[in-house]
Amino acid sequence: MLQINSSRYKYTPDEMPEDEFLKRFVVREKVFEEIFKDIKASDYEVANQHFIIVGQRGQGKTTLLRKILIETKKDKNLSKFLIPVKFAEEQYQIRSLSRLWEEVADYLQSMYEDIFPNILDDMEEFFEDEDYELKAFSYFEKHIKKENKKLLILVDNIDELIGKFSQKEQRRFREILLTSSSFRIIGGSTKMLEQHYDYSKPFYEFFKIVKLKGFNSEESKKFLLSYANTEEKKKIKEVIENTPERLEVIRQLTGGVPRTLVMLFDIFLDEEGTAFDDLLKILDEVTPLYKHRMDDLPDQLQEIVHTIAINWDGMYTKEIAKKTRMESKAISAQLKKLEKYEIIESESIGKNKIYKIKERFFNIWYLMRFGRKKDRQRVEWLIAFLNSWCTKEELEFRAISLTQRIKEKDLNPNYVYYMSEALRFCNLNIEIDINLKMNSREYFKKIESSYLNELSSSDNEIGVISRQLANDGEVGKAVVLLEKSKRKSPFLLWQLSEFYIILGRYNEATELTKELANKLGLMKMGYLYLYAELLFECDKFNSCVLEIKKFLPFCEDSVILEILTKYIIKLSSKKQYNLAKELLELKEYNLKEKLKPIWFALMKLMQDEYPNEYKKMGAELESSVNEVLEEIEKLRDENN
Repeated sequence: MLQINSSRYKYTPDEMPEDEFLKRFVVREKVFEEIFKDIKASDYEVANQHFIIVGQRGQGKTTLLRKILIETKKDKNLSKFLIPVKFAEEQYQIRSLSRLWEEVADYLQSMYEDIFPNILDDMEEFFEDEDYELKAFSYFEKHIKKENKKLLILVDNIDELIGKFSQKEQRRFREILLTSSSFRIIGGSTKMLEQHYDYSKPFYEFFKIVKLKGFNSEESKKFLLSYANTEEKKKIKEVIENTPERLEVIRQLTGGVPRTLVMLFDIFLDEEGTAFDDLLKILDEVTPLYKHRMDDLPDQLQEIVHTIAINWDGMYTKEIAKKTRMESKAISAQLKKLEKYEIIESESIGKNKIYKIKERFFNIWYLMRFGRKKDRQRVEWLIAFLNSWCTKEELEFRAISLTQRIKEKDLNPNYVYYMSEALRFCNLNIEIDINLKMNSREYFKKIESSYLNELSSSDNEIGVISRQLANDGEVGKAVVLLEKSKRKSPFLLWQLSEFYIILGRYNEATELTKELANKLGLMKMGYLYLYAELLFECDKFNSCVLEIKKFLPFCEDSVILEILTKYIIKLSSKKQYNLAKELLELKEYNLKEKLKPIWFALMKLMQDEYPNEYKKMGAELESSVNEVLEEIEKLRDENN
């Protein structure tokens, strides 16, 4: 796996040994140089520009702040006077401006005891005074100046820190940062500081903003190679050299976010299950933050976020409106708010927009926490990754391999559950699918795991059961089963459409076929083709021909002509000679002339009714006509 000795390092860069950390800092070099160049070039006799690094969780803000801390200490000139002060990522105890000064003083007294042996103790002498913050800061700054030092304060989640201050404290903090040459702030934030855009707020356009973007392809490659051990570098290099498009798939799936990128790669390479343990630990740790994010939203926005998150893939406005039962206009206004809050992002597709959760790790957390049990929702993200990353053959190989390892080893239960659930929704061969579930079930039973009761029925299983019901004459029950499953895989949508047609529920079959065509990315012609195919499979030949006739105005197109050819041959194989003849003889489309071999093949089959028509065939067509007749006979054999 990508995991080094302590796999937690990839999620908590502050815990990594310094030499290891510096070796792995290979990507955000330009962003670092931009900020560090400013730090080195600044005049520290006057107040300086303050920075906020903006990027979603896992984007590398904490890593950048630590790099700044290390390089500031190492720089010969800066280290003489500039003391970097870096707080932990979460600072729950800082709820006022005076508490901030206490924490900075505590850091100095602990880390630089030889310079500031009693700075915090002395500050606290003013604690009972009404103007404690003013006196504390004055004393604090006085001692910093006395030692000819400056402070570079590195604060993660600075937006949350400032948000805890009262309006009066915010104005006071802004005044200090504007006028004091003793302090410089570089903060990290998962979102733009709302005050940055509000003219009435103290921090309107106050900070210089540095936005972190997801890695591009080259950066992703460098990053993954830097995080892998020697053995795993070989595997990554093999992927990059032999199938570079796979790396691009995982980059797009994760948005190029470093933490999510390495996590998914870890899961792909993991064969024992430790990567899933890491994932679940991280999900537990971010739960308070993500829960707070959801709880802060009004009810209507919560419902919209839930709808988009559970879907995983992007959604159109009308799809969100349908799911939430809200008006499209109202939805559009709410979506704009969520984009402003940077919870969702949009992509223009023609005149429409597709919306999805911006932070993919938040989406993974949401699915894992709120996805329905015994359903694909909880592993939708993993299904998307596996389907994008692997061929069908590779997926089936992974499923067979996992089945074998379940039999032979004591694997991690989390790994067995989540990987088997995801693989079984990747359209495996039915035998491989059932075998994987059976062995997973036996394993969970043996170790008495609660996962035993959470295994879901795959699309394969539901499809087999519904087909058996239909074969037994219980088509109505088959429909109920498919409708209740609420599954949207093309395979089951096709099956349900077929059963609707058998029951004569043509309107529902039509709508479902449209949904299937959209899911497959087909335009109107694609939908017509699918629906005609369904009608044909259900032996509704007259209805099928009505749909085929909709293709006729476009019969000059070679692709459309090929489709028409296929259906006339298929109709002939089912001995629907009159329907085939009807299509060929429509004078306005002249198919009889365009498809002469098919016409004469049909006349050969209908020679009892039309004994002279076949005799009109020229000798040069005989070979082509025989090929058509052979194809018709072959289709008959396949259908018997």
